[in-house]
Amino acid sequence: MQQRNESLIRLRNLVISLAVFAALALYASTYSEPVLRVSVMPGESPPVLRRKLKPLTDYLEKKIGMKMEFRPMRDGDALVEALVGHQLDMVWIDGPNLARAETRSNGRVMPLVQRAGDERTGHDDYTWTVRAGMDVKLRQRLTDAFLALNRDKAQDKEILDLQRARGFIPARVENHSVIEAAASSAGLLQEK
Repeated sequence: MQQRNESLIRLRNLVISLAVFAALALYASTYSEPVLRVSVMPGESPPVLRRKLKPLTDYLEKKIGMKMEFRPMRDGDALVEALVGHQLDMVWIDGPNLARAETRSNGRVMPLVQRAGDERTGHDDYTWTVRAGMDVKLRQRLTDAFLALNRDKAQDKEILDLQRARGFIPARVENHSVIEAAASSAGLLQEK
């Protein structure tokens, strides 16, 4: 009888512990701050990239009302896989890797903006690109924030200088054929 009572007490304590754990997990998920996970093509060490990206991410956090987290990638392959695998929400990506991401995701990535000067070199060199499943309003706030950067403002000038940009313009749909051409030349698209 005593052994049965001890078993019931243990079971009751286990149920209480599980209920407390579930409540804490629910509370944490309900009140955790949403985070936009961002990365860039790795051309420099992660500390250098983090330093160059910090003014931009601070600016964007204020504009979109959401925390941004920089996640460095080891190479372009890792960047593409993280974007396609939903481990990243927004990336600064070059044309060939964008073409790979488009192919790997079945068109589920969306270029937002490019540097104002890149539309001259006849193709989109680099674009800030997001997952197509991102909330439309968030995509629009991000686009608006990039387009609002103004070299006449000291803080904006610093951001633009670190991004080696005069400003940003919307990524143009007509340049999408360039993405296909880059993918084709890289052997990423199948013959029709």
